[in-house]
Amino acid sequence: MSYANVIYDYQGEMDNSVLNKILVSMDTKMAELGEKVPFRKKVNSILIECCQNLMHHAMNPEIHPPSLQVLKQDNGYLIRTTNLVNKTNATKLKSYIDKINTMDKDELREFYQKILTNGKISAAGGGGLGILNIARKTIDNRVNYQAEEVNTDQLLFHIQFVV
Repeated sequence: MSYANVIYDYQGEMDNSVLNKILVSMDTKMAELGEKVPFRKKVNSILIECCQNLMHHAMNPEIHPPSLQVLKQDNGYLIRTTNLVNKTNATKLKSYIDKINTMDKDELREFYQKILTNGKISAAGGGGLGILNIARKTIDNRVNYQAEEVNTDQLLFHIQFVV
């Protein structure tokens, strides 16, 4: 993939101010590329989920800052995020993504409804809906990941998918 395909690349601490700049910039770039408003809203809703994950789960952002990259492809937009996580959380995240990746569109919808109605809220303030919402909006209903060991306690966790 050539660098020319990269339409957005950010690395650094994530907060609401940065998130707003990302959304404005991406909406402008997608409009310039001729994307229709409903699709731009879909991508922006996914970018919100991604950035919130980076905000809520960042570890040592000054040493290993989270990152977000968006690349234009023939079949859509490839979105990649990287965040430093502890191994325990990475294990749980892998298991959750693996579970979601086995589901078809209808099963994802049912699982989403089940989480909405179970009333359980995670320590980060959600019920696990972020990654699930992302999977529901990807082209193939899949979220791909890779974990790269940083030290005995932490991993750089890479997530990518196509919208």
